[in-house]
Parts: sequence; structure tokens; C-alpha cells
Amino acid sequence: MTAISFVWAEDLDGWIGKDNTLPWHVPADMRHFKQVTTGHPIIMGRRTYESIGRPLPHRENIVLTHRSLAVPGITVVHDLPGLKHYLDQLPADETACVIGGAGVFSTLLPMATDLERTVINGHYHGDTKMPPVDYSRWHLADRQAVTADGDTQPTCWFEHWQLNVK
Repeated sequence: MTAISFVWAEDLDGWIGKDNTLPWHVPADMRHFKQVTTGHPIIMGRRTYESIGRPLPHRENIVLTHRSLAVPGITVVHDLPGLKHYLDQLPADETACVIGGAGVFSTLLPMATDLERTVINGHYHGDTKMPPVDYSRWHLADRQAVTADGDTQPTCWFEHWQLNVK
């Protein structure tokens, strides 16, 4: 079965968005996002797609929405069974990356096998938080602090969490 990796950034308070955009600008996070998702199918909700404004290159863009949407360069899936059917058609060793929004994260969390979380070192007021993740079901496989040139405090941390094997 296709692995499902969540890829997101949140601030120290768990905010992931404000007004359908990121409330911060951290170039290292954008580079990390591109590195982690390029070459893999990405799954997002309609509002996340609209906030990006275009299909992301070098990735199969899958939009999960109940609405009718016909945009060149994206695949529209209307429900969870349709998404599961679509994922079943992918090679078994493929990883699909879920990139938001909160509703899609919440719906697909039971299917997730990996979490690629960026923690932004700051407090940004937002209007959308990441749905709760029970980290007791996961183990931290890797954590890297990232500092901007000349800074002594980390700008962010890249964390890779893996689902605990039963």
C-alpha cells in the first residue's frame, strides 16, 4: 500500500494558517517542503490548492473536494473511497504527501505512516491549527535545527516522525 506522509509547518502554538495562507515567511521551510514533496503525489483540499494558485511542478497534484473543479494539471477526487481507490493504483513503494488543510489532515490522519513537521520558532496568531496528533503512537526518527545566517537561535526545526510498529 502507498505510504501516506503528512507535510506541514506549525508555529510554537500549533497554528498552521491564517487567512488561507502561511502566517510566516521562512525560506528554509519552503526549500524543505520542496525537497520532501518533489517527485511524489501531493494531496490537498480545495482551499489549500486555491491558496497556492497553481499546480506544484514535478508532483502529481490531487485535490480532495466535494465541489466540481476542472483545472489542467490537477486530479480531483471527491471522497475518501475515491482517494483510497486512486492511491491503490499507485506503485506499492510510493509515498503520497498530504499538505493540507486542517480538514484533510483530520480526515486522513488514521492513514498516515510518516509525519514531516516543521516547527517554526515563533508565535504567530492564526485562524487554523493542526488537528491534534497523538504523538504517543509515533516516534521521533530525526530532528534538525535550522538557523538563518548570523542567528544563534533556530529559525525552525525539521522533524520526521514515524508511526510505531505494533
